[in-house]
Amino acid sequence: MKRLLRFAGAITIVLLLISCSTAQAIEHRRLANGATPTAWLDDHGIPSYASTKPLLYNTGVEWNERSLRLIEEAEDYIMISIFLGNLYGVSTEVWDALIAKMEAGVRVYCLIDSSSYFQTLPQSPVIVPAAFNYLRENGLSVVEYNPFSLSQFAFVPALLDRDHRKFWIIDGKHIALGGININYASLAFPPETGNIDTMVEFDSPGAITQMVASFVETWNRYSPSRLDASSFASLPLEEAETSVWMIDHKWPGNGETTVLFDAITLASQEELWMVHGYTYLTPALKERIANAARRGVDVKVILSENAGKNNYQNAAYYSALDLIDAGATVYMYNDPSQAFLHLKLIVADSTYTVFGSPNYNRRSQTLSREIAAVFDDEEVAAQSKAHIQNLLKYCRVVTREEALTWRTRTNHFYHLLMQVYG
Repeated sequence: MKRLLRFAGAITIVLLLISCSTAQAIEHRRLANGATPTAWLDDHGIPSYASTKPLLYNTGVEWNERSLRLIEEAEDYIMISIFLGNLYGVSTEVWDALIAKMEAGVRVYCLIDSSSYFQTLPQSPVIVPAAFNYLRENGLSVVEYNPFSLSQFAFVPALLDRDHRKFWIIDGKHIALGGININYASLAFPPETGNIDTMVEFDSPGAITQMVASFVETWNRYSPSRLDASSFASLPLEEAETSVWMIDHKWPGNGETTVLFDAITLASQEELWMVHGYTYLTPALKERIANAARRGVDVKVILSENAGKNNYQNAAYYSALDLIDAGATVYMYNDPSQAFLHLKLIVADSTYTVFGSPNYNRRSQTLSREIAAVFDDEEVAAQSKAHIQNLLKYCRVVTREEALTWRTRTNHFYHLLMQVYG
């Protein structure tokens, strides 16, 4: 354990040096009067596009039903980028549908992170098979993101470079993104115990063009079979109903996740909801929360029990006191089914809504590939806040006294480890 602790500490120091924003820099940053989160994104080069209103799918069952229908209706191409893909019940049903569509002549491409090899059942050492071999044996085009190799151990940050994004593109018309993988945990709730999560679907030619180019660039980096982005058309938008800002973070950092976190914490004015399941705070991330609270923003953070792995859970427990001391109200989610709240959702000032993959931690700011969509739309925010109200039925407020009991040496160790691993 001492060796692991030294390793985690060393890597944490390295990442602190490359972190994009320090607490001091945030404290002295000047904000323009009337600054808004989307204005902040504009000022920092985050692209926005015309879009339809997003459709929300707030359980794995809802998204599974919709994704199977999207596969069935596809006529030209399907692109899927996910963090975790395995073979287990409902996930195999999705893979078989994709294989059938490929055999019917639709171009199907799947980009999956190598982390899929290391999934286990909740509270169990049993490893769930990754989907790579099954897909290859059946002729589906699949690429493994940043395959693990011995040579990577010479440069640890390269080993930790993971693609945490989850997004689908279908026929250049529909794009969907969020936190749902093609695995047992994402798709098994309800009725089985799995994750509670959300995917959002919208039509936006600009967003699709951006993410097709990103998918193709990533694919070509790891596959001998080259793709050409120009061969994947984006269909015109029939009617623009709102706008979407697209975050596509990559390492070595373009800093887009940090820009996103700055936008929603430093430019929110009245209320900030952050649903993140678990978080591993750094001093700079804590200062973002404190900055909002000092300005009178009502900051509310929902974390979750039942992470399934003690290292994740204990590290998140350790950060609860930091959130409370920064001025946030912390809620802990625990529903009767003991499902884990894997959702990453932010709502600011009942107007600005963030859906996507980033967790509130250093990894999402640095080594992980991340994707998010930001909507400046009161109707979308109202839908998301209604979902939050349903989640609150199974939440309790964490007191400072309870949070203090979690500041143990063991939890501190996991907190340090999760700075680079989680």
